[in-house]
Amino acid sequence: MNLRKIILVSLAVFLVLIQGSLVYASSNTVFAPSIGGNWVGNGISYSSYRDGESPDKKSLTPKENILEDLKILSKHWNLIRLYDTSQNSRRVLEVIHENDLKIKVMQGAWISGKQTQQQNDAEVSRVIKLANTYPDIIVAVNLGNEIFVDWSAHKVNDFKPIVNYIRQTKRSIQQPVTVNDDYNFWNKPAAKKIAKEIDFIGLHAYAFWNNKTLKGSLKWTQGIYKDIQSRYPNKQIVLGETGWPTSRIYNDGTYEGGLIGKANVANLEKFFTQYNEWINKEKIVSFYFEAFDENWKGGHDGVNAEAKAEKHWGVYYSNRKPKITLPLKSQ
Repeated sequence: MNLRKIILVSLAVFLVLIQGSLVYASSNTVFAPSIGGNWVGNGISYSSYRDGESPDKKSLTPKENILEDLKILSKHWNLIRLYDTSQNSRRVLEVIHENDLKIKVMQGAWISGKQTQQQNDAEVSRVIKLANTYPDIIVAVNLGNEIFVDWSAHKVNDFKPIVNYIRQTKRSIQQPVTVNDDYNFWNKPAAKKIAKEIDFIGLHAYAFWNNKTLKGSLKWTQGIYKDIQSRYPNKQIVLGETGWPTSRIYNDGTYEGGLIGKANVANLEKFFTQYNEWINKEKIVSFYFEAFDENWKGGHDGVNAEAKAEKHWGVYYSNRKPKITLPLKSQ
């Protein structure tokens, strides 16, 4: 073999090795939402329910209200998260499709230990159908929201049916499939049974609920992200929920009442700004929680019930007025 051939063969081998190393290096990134080649992974969680509406009332938000919401959000985000396959969620998808909005969706299936197997089965069947009906809108599917963490109010104790749902869904759709849960599930050894089945990990991490002050909140969030990534180095970690409330109750004997974090608009703005800069810099796919305040949440019992944090995580008030100045677009 002459020198020229040796050089050409060596170069070919080098290129193959480089290509292989690049594939390996990026192999854990399976969810990278984009529009027109631009990364749009900085997303937000959305619920269409307005004051006086709620899932308990089986409310159906008018399409014109949903369109108004999505036009508001699309100035700042191109990616939203929906939590179930209810008629309200289906209307959101219809509005995006009918109005050709530049919005992508992580579509959820609401699975619950309080539902029957038949109800859970039906929810998974519907999410599969939606993913195949709207392949240009739905870019990922989530099966179950906080169903494994110990404190869950709708905890699922048996992993087997969830594993079956994951496998069924992955066989049936093209989009990546995940499960979203609190970091206090993903840091347990048992979580590996679920992690090995899904395409990426949906991580929830709330500094406020974990009794942190605003000052250390971003550092704590980053630490949780790095910890879960270190446990699953070959899995992409997506931040499915985090945020900071603008109201809370104090000193009423409840868990919330004993927390040390201060809830107000100024603290929301500081947390959101710092978090947003980090997410964009590192290109971490994220769904900030949440778009609009949901006053139906958290119950109406106890002293000063309307101040409960659960109702006040939005970057907008429930009347759709912004609490803070929001950056334009996510890319």
